[in-house]
Amino acid sequence: MNSGEFRRRGKEMVDFVADYLEGIERRQVYPDVEPGYLRPLIPTTAPEEPDTFEDILNDVEKIIMPGAASPACTELETVMMDWLGKMLKLPEAFLAGQVGEGGGVIQGSASEATLVALLAARTKVVRRLQAASPGLTQGAIMEKLVAYSSDQAHSSVERAGLIGGVKLKAIPSDGKFAMRASALQEALERDKAEGLIPFFVSQPACWVWPPGHL
Repeated sequence: MNSGEFRRRGKEMVDFVADYLEGIERRQVYPDVEPGYLRPLIPTTAPEEPDTFEDILNDVEKIIMPGAASPACTELETVMMDWLGKMLKLPEAFLAGQVGEGGGVIQGSASEATLVALLAARTKVVRRLQAASPGLTQGAIMEKLVAYSSDQAHSSVERAGLIGGVKLKAIPSDGKFAMRASALQEALERDKAEGLIPFFVSQPACWVWPPGHL
């Protein structure tokens, strides 16, 4: 897309939004689609060739807009994140798929993504432990949760720990500014021996530790 077409398509997009707002009274208020409706309607992998702008807008109108009052955009995000996961050749456990527990959504910034990942991991661990021991309170679990990040991590990781109300420990990095695996392993073993609950690692990606269980 050259600059001339970019200008033309940008104006068309403005017209699309304006037409939508002007005709919003004629659109369906409540969607007639069910959760999960979107996935069968779009490719399972990222296209290798670009679509035309007209085809993209047609897809938006025919596929996305019928579910606009439902979490259609979130469903689209999960499919596109599966596209990315497949491109990276991630294991199936990291994909949402039809019934998978993996997958993800697109966040507005890296800081936001780190916070959402930490909160999601915290919720998952709390629910799992409470299911195993119904007498455990959330407060009793929270005070034992511990997360880890590289000592080179962005300040947003520390901020996520503060907002999430959990301990966050900095792990020393090596000469290439990468978290030292041996130092992380030592911290995990030491904290587990002290009765703490490791649940999250960030550098800069974030994940629940260890995958699938504590």
